[in-house]
Amino acid sequence: MKKATLYFLSFIAVQVLAGAVASLVGKLWLKQVNMASASSLVVITGVAALVTLALFLGLRWYRPGRSYVRSHPWVFLAWTALLAIGILIPLTWIEEQLPAAMRENLMAEEMRGMLSTPSGYFVVCMLAPLMEEIVFRGAMISALTGWFKKRISSTKLHFNCTCAEWAAIAVSAIIFGVAHFNPAQIPHALLVGILLGWLYVKTGSIVPCFLLHWINNSASYVLASMFPTLPLDAPLADYVGGSQMAVVRAVVCSLLIALPSLWQLSRIKRTNIETASN
Repeated sequence: MKKATLYFLSFIAVQVLAGAVASLVGKLWLKQVNMASASSLVVITGVAALVTLALFLGLRWYRPGRSYVRSHPWVFLAWTALLAIGILIPLTWIEEQLPAAMRENLMAEEMRGMLSTPSGYFVVCMLAPLMEEIVFRGAMISALTGWFKKRISSTKLHFNCTCAEWAAIAVSAIIFGVAHFNPAQIPHALLVGILLGWLYVKTGSIVPCFLLHWINNSASYVLASMFPTLPLDAPLADYVGGSQMAVVRAVVCSLLIALPSLWQLSRIKRTNIETASN
């Protein structure tokens, strides 16, 4: 647990420090630049992600390997991509059933601005997901699994995970959700975090996790591009046709993609590759 706590505090410290340094630089040398603008937020987010990557890789809190890619997991990755597509609408519908206070989006306008440029897409949809997978799956789940294994039985549960592994997945998902510091993102991040954690435990690699994370974040970019007049937190009905029946059809069709994909992933033999983190 000490390692997991260290990883989380280090992640938070880098994010806070990046924002503080950017604010200081803006006040002292870039007085004409709005540090709350989309371009400034892209730079701050990008720098924070790069510093975090350097920290975790430099201190070997996560050690990348090529074993998983060399195992040619193309079928698993294909089903992972379908799962990522299939869960988008159902998860959005679930979030809309939550109380309004839990759906307050503090970053809707800023996120749309960041996703309006190629550099914003690279940072939000590729660089940030890579960093978060290294931190919350590659490093944190490995540390939590080791801690829980000393305290929980190793009885196998459904989907080929032990009690200790499911505990590590749950805790890492909660931390992942809270780390977004945005009420509207926390429920989604929590649910997606469970899937990402399961993929990591099953494969011992962040590759399928990054793929799902990239598709998930890219969906916001696609929506921002296709519906430039709608806010990112607009009701699902506004995106699928305007009626509740259209929402039901969209949810059902998405589940017809997500559930078979999840089933196929669960049937694929677990990869016997040790996780790369200490």
